Amino acid sequence: MVAAYKALLGRHAVTVCLIAATGWAAWFCAGGLADQFVARKLNNVYADLRAAQVEPNAQIDKVLETLGDLDRSGQECSVEQYSQLADLVKNLRFVDQAAIQLPNGKICSSYGQAPPSILADSDKRKFSVGKRTYWVDAGHTVSADSDFIIVSEQSTYVWANKKLLLDNLKFPKDLQLDLIGPGGAVPIASTGHKPLTVQKPFHLEELVTSADKVLIAFAGNRNELISVISLPLSYLTSLKFKLFIGLVCVFAALFLLAWCVKRHYTSTAVRLRNALKANRLDVHYQPIVNLTTGYLVGAESLSRWNDNGTQVPADVFIAVAEKSDLIRVLTRSVIRQVAEDYSTYLWACKDFYITVNLCAQDIQDPSFPDYVASVLATYNMPVSAMAFEITERTLIDQKPAALQLRRLRACGHRIAVDDFGIGYSNLSLLDSVPFDILKLDRSFIADDKIAAKDALWRHIAQLARSLRLKVVAEGVETQEQLPHLVSEGVLLAQGWLFSKALPIQALARRYFQCPENIPPYDSKISINDFY
Repeated sequence: MVAAYKALLGRHAVTVCLIAATGWAAWFCAGGLADQFVARKLNNVYADLRAAQVEPNAQIDKVLETLGDLDRSGQECSVEQYSQLADLVKNLRFVDQAAIQLPNGKICSSYGQAPPSILADSDKRKFSVGKRTYWVDAGHTVSADSDFIIVSEQSTYVWANKKLLLDNLKFPKDLQLDLIGPGGAVPIASTGHKPLTVQKPFHLEELVTSADKVLIAFAGNRNELISVISLPLSYLTSLKFKLFIGLVCVFAALFLLAWCVKRHYTSTAVRLRNALKANRLDVHYQPIVNLTTGYLVGAESLSRWNDNGTQVPADVFIAVAEKSDLIRVLTRSVIRQVAEDYSTYLWACKDFYITVNLCAQDIQDPSFPDYVASVLATYNMPVSAMAFEITERTLIDQKPAALQLRRLRACGHRIAVDDFGIGYSNLSLLDSVPFDILKLDRSFIADDKIAAKDALWRHIAQLARSLRLKVVAEGVETQEQLPHLVSEGVLLAQGWLFSKALPIQALARRYFQCPENIPPYDSKISINDFY
């Protein structure tokens, strides 16, 4: 009891550990998958962002290049210069204004008047990258009328509308873009209501998790600005949890599938099918004894299955064979083995017969008689040496069964009805189906019934004699049963009193060691007389 309790606890501990390990693995995998998914999402958004920047950058570059080629040698802005500047920007979407600075410091603008001094604008923040200088609004409230990014290169200036630039990006609403200048801790532009707070240097193109965001920082294609694309941390957490639930379901499904596959391939039906394919089933034989002579006149073939050291009960695997459509394969395997054993060990046994049990599927199979004939011809076994046993439950449809059994009898086989009287047939069975042998079930000749003068088995035996059927008593286990059987003309018997089911070699030895006769039935019969 204690050992069983410990074993149960051990199994439960293993189960708990397995569940815990599966949960940890699912959570770990969910975290990795969530990070990969978010990183891929942010990278895809950045790829779209770069594509959206192509046109604005091209317009700014073109304007700056053209401005650099304009004549700036005069001391005052000319009408021609104003006209050139206005024509340069009038059809450009992203460039709002362009200007050049003359040698004396005066600025000529496409507006036709000098703009306010750039350097004097305290609301602008300035930073330089390479040959270019940028001025951006210090605040983050974006207005189409007043918010501009000013780009300067060699005394030329371009005003780009910050709102139009951001709108052109068509940035997803669930993400946030922050543009950070070199060395800047505060973004110069942001699509979010709350600009990103930079607390530590970024690791470019790596997924970073902050207190409330998950983000990736990307260097600009000209190293001008750092684009930081971020998602709320709650998005990553929610995604991770959803993936965790999904992975738990997947792992559970995989475990269930593995369990089902294991159960399938380790099920009795599959193991039986494999055993039949590999011819791993054995056939043993229980002798049938003539009570008046002591001779072995026949034997009943019985399948035996040793499944990797475990003896599977016949009633178990035969029931499985019937349910899994393997019963016909099993019957044919037995027939083939019986024919081989007979031709090897019993070919010299005169008038010896072996019975093979048939099922309903065998009787309904029109090719069955031809198969039997082919096997017997292959092993040179006499047709009369193989008889077939059927039970009442295999004869639900008696007419087709009778036709099949007549075919077998016409070939020379004897037909025996097994367990007569315990099924659901009636006496018309004996008249409609061609039988040669009737086997008394062990339940009729038990010690508490056999001696009764009006016992049912006596009437069955008398009926069988009147129909000229041979009667075989099954399950004979005591000497006291013998005189009663012989007194009713039941001269054939099988059971543990005589022998258990034997391998073919032992059956052959037993056959050739039998005495020539035993005392008459009215003498005292001893079990020792059969050995």
